[in-house]
Amino acid sequence: MENKPKITIKDVAKDAGVGLGTVSRAINGAPGISSKTKEKILDSIKKLGYIPDQTAQNMRSNKYKNIAFFANITNIAFAHIAKGIQHGLEDSGYTLSLCDIGETDVTEKLKSFLSGGKYDGVIISVPREDDEEINDFLSNLRVPIVSLDRDIPGLAGAVVTDYYSSVKKGAEYLISLGHEGIALVGGSSKIRPTKVSIQAYKDAYESFGKKAMNHLIYEGSFTSESGRKIMLDLLPEIQKGNITAILSLNNQIFHGILEVMRENRLEYPRDISLISFEDYELTKLLNPAVTVIKRPLFDIGVSLSRLLIQLMDQPELRGVVNPITIPTEFIIRESCKLNKNFYM
Repeated sequence: MENKPKITIKDVAKDAGVGLGTVSRAINGAPGISSKTKEKILDSIKKLGYIPDQTAQNMRSNKYKNIAFFANITNIAFAHIAKGIQHGLEDSGYTLSLCDIGETDVTEKLKSFLSGGKYDGVIISVPREDDEEINDFLSNLRVPIVSLDRDIPGLAGAVVTDYYSSVKKGAEYLISLGHEGIALVGGSSKIRPTKVSIQAYKDAYESFGKKAMNHLIYEGSFTSESGRKIMLDLLPEIQKGNITAILSLNNQIFHGILEVMRENRLEYPRDISLISFEDYELTKLLNPAVTVIKRPLFDIGVSLSRLLIQLMDQPELRGVVNPITIPTEFIIRESCKLNKNFYM
């Protein structure tokens, strides 16, 4: 079978009766070309079956049309956020590459992933904000970076979730039901969500003229194993009636809490009132349904992509643009009850 000669941009230019530069501008959507001429060029492309060399186009424009998203993807929330990012990128022709950085050896994973391809921008959620090795590496990247729920000095921009408002509402709701021994269970206080949530928790107590007890603030990692460990520590105080409610700041931690409850035949809200983060299948299908703080995960992803595109198109905004704040929603269901000891 005889191979047909490859159609080139020169063939298109000859068929359309225009110069090579005019064809190139038409393909790349550049200004300075009439609609009539552009239509003629597109007709020639279709007729000849010309396929533009995307790699060559990217090299000439210094754009690779690829965005890297780094996160701990064991958390199902990031899958929903990634969908929102991809949706926001589609209209601009970018594709999304997802990398699981987990909790350890993050810098090495970043280096390994980024060395294997070319990227126009990076979206990232690191496990800690005070890791100097990670921060130094990110500050030396020559592409715009948008962080998710992290305060990292020198980064181009950020999208942050309003944890404060809903955590404060959740804690105030529990206090209004007569709960004083409320355990706040989250990740490391070295990241923004936990820092903000701890402040909201303390402010909720203060709004009732009470003082939060620091020993009821538990830090762990965003894993079910961490949730199990913390819950096992809480168990004796729950059984004594000193802790009557738990506010979990992470869905994976919440899974570990539920496992220990089941193993010890504890039920909510009979034995403990519960509030957790994220509104997904489990929190809706559990019986009773769980009171939650809901993040609009898809919208967070869209906002991340739009901010990154803005920074890629307008480099002068890098490090100057204000963070985008995404609201949360406190949804009351049936997992909390009046503290009978308080109301006796």
